[in-house]
Amino acid sequence: MDTTLRFGAGRLPERSLVFTFDDGPGATDGPGRGPRTVELAQYLADEQIDATFFMCGKHVEQHREIPMQVLALGHRVGNHTWSHRHLPELDDDSIRDELNSTRQILGDCGVEGPIPFRPPWGEWDARIEAAVRADETILTGHSANYGWDLDGMDWQFWWDMGSPQECANSYVKTALEHGSGVVLMHDSTADPGTPGEQMRAGNLAVEAVKILVPRLRAEGFTFVPLSAID
Repeated sequence: MDTTLRFGAGRLPERSLVFTFDDGPGATDGPGRGPRTVELAQYLADEQIDATFFMCGKHVEQHREIPMQVLALGHRVGNHTWSHRHLPELDDDSIRDELNSTRQILGDCGVEGPIPFRPPWGEWDARIEAAVRADETILTGHSANYGWDLDGMDWQFWWDMGSPQECANSYVKTALEHGSGVVLMHDSTADPGTPGEQMRAGNLAVEAVKILVPRLRAEGFTFVPLSAID
């Protein structure tokens, strides 16, 4: 595992974007708001867009069938820790457990390594890196450590029960400002308690992405896989 936090800036051609989704997987019965990881992955596959889904172990535990469904649609699955805790607040053993437990359950679900990793909130420092580098299982089980460049704050729209159109507008604006990069969106939310419940309940990621993709293409953007910044 390359433990250096990796970004798209300086690695991607102008007007090229990498779609990544955090905090899933999730599933919702019936129409309306709520996480729908597989539906999102299916739409992106239909549009010939290779995305990466950084999954939290506690959600994989509830939806063990989804990681392989996402892989079967041509996307990548990554590790986003077990419970989406702030890594700087944890001791070294707890940091390693957050990564190892998620890598283990993904492996149990059929996801083969090495897989990409993304730290919650992009929080990464020298102590966390040292804790990770001290564990050979983590190093061999993961490919690289990925951040992001473009964040249209989709979670805020789901918290406010906002519209997918408003969310898409935010991402188009951010993409035009940056020109290229790794895009952060959320197919679910891993925050605990009422905040997490409210953001999951308000999630309209599928609807927002269905608006966003054609609008970005109309602006001349193309979509590339996460491997483009390797």
